[in-house]
Amino acid sequence: MAGSGFVFQAAATNVGGPEGISFLTDRSFSTKVAHPKELGGSGDGSNPGQFLALGYCTSFNFILARIMGAEGITGEPMTTATVELHPDPADGSFKLAVQLEVAIKGLNKEEVQTLADKTYAVCPFSKAMSNNVETTIAAAVYEALA
Repeated sequence: MAGSGFVFQAAATNVGGPEGISFLTDRSFSTKVAHPKELGGSGDGSNPGQFLALGYCTSFNFILARIMGAEGITGEPMTTATVELHPDPADGSFKLAVQLEVAIKGLNKEEVQTLADKTYAVCPFSKAMSNNVETTIAAAVYEALA
């Protein structure tokens, strides 16, 4: 599937490994990277967990806004993704867990949860991680996250 029939493509490069730089190949974004202090690194840069959180919350919010528009729902959506790294006892490595907190200005938690569940079902990040990453979704009051 990769490489054929796509509607969008993004490419990024890392140079220097965990204490190097990562950048989008179109040069629209570049950042110093580092292992987090919790993993013995300097913490003096961004890390893959932060990139995943940023990408996931952005993708989720893009799709949420599209669903809201299709259903004629107004309000400003906001999604926060928290990515955690946990020990994996199965093989001694690590595994991910993600919490998504979703709020929409002007909507109550029940309305938000319904839209968040619809979004989760079609979000490309959610699909990519559905059987591999424990993900929880919680509706929140918009003002509480702002």
